[in-house]
Amino acid sequence: MSHQRSEAMCGECRDLLNEAMNLAVRSEQFEGQRRREAALDASVDPESWQASGQFDAYVQRHNARHPSSRIATRSMTMHLWVQDQYDKDLASWRGRAAAHLSQCNDSRQEP
Repeated sequence: MSHQRSEAMCGECRDLLNEAMNLAVRSEQFEGQRRREAALDASVDPESWQASGQFDAYVQRHNARHPSSRIATRSMTMHLWVQDQYDKDLASWRGRAAAHLSQCNDSRQEP
């Protein structure tokens, strides 16, 4: 499938796209940690499951079968400030992206 570009992407659009991709990666890392915690919380004996190495094997199998919903391979204590900073960064990006994309769209519609 080929895409035709009528105009080159401006520098700010590229920066916003790059930032969006970075935010998506950070979000997926958070989700992987949440999936890890949920899997352990659902276990009858999470300590034994981890100590035996069976949990690591489960994570490897799960990640191979479900690449779009991976479980974090290492436990990481997520500090509240990390999540708070992510939320602030996301809100900031949303506002800047909406404003800039509106400007780009308006300038392309002018004759």
